[in-house]
Amino acid sequence: MFKNLLGSWYLKKKISNGFLGEGLVFLKSKKLNNFHYEEKSLIHKKGNGNAISGYQKFDIVENKNFIKFYFLLGDKKNKIYQKFNNNFKENLVSWYFCKKDTYKTYLRVINNNLFKIDHLITGPNKRILIQNTYFRSCKNN
Repeated sequence: MFKNLLGSWYLKKKISNGFLGEGLVFLKSKKLNNFHYEEKSLIHKKGNGNAISGYQKFDIVENKNFIKFYFLLGDKKNKIYQKFNNNFKENLVSWYFCKKDTYKTYLRVINNNLFKIDHLITGPNKRILIQNTYFRSCKNN
């Protein structure tokens, strides 16, 4: 799946708590079925021009059974962030538990120029939906 998504992507974020974001994502091949994800984004509250910068890096390992995202930053470096069962090509869902919060993540590839990763974060007094839509920004990067 990710071998068809290599290159540069424009990212649009919509967060249910009133925040919006946009940025660039770079997907690169490290070796066979091993990929590198790097995201640089700006997030701001609707109607407020003050932006917060975001930066994320993951390694992605894919085989016929699973797609695994590994943290590359922070105290969870090299630990699994998301693990999708690759047998369900159309409905990829994963769960990650962080203290009292649960991250339910949906991965959907619409075509080689558009894909989505959505996170539903729930916890005590918390329910946040982060919708990430990726648009191919350049071919053959």
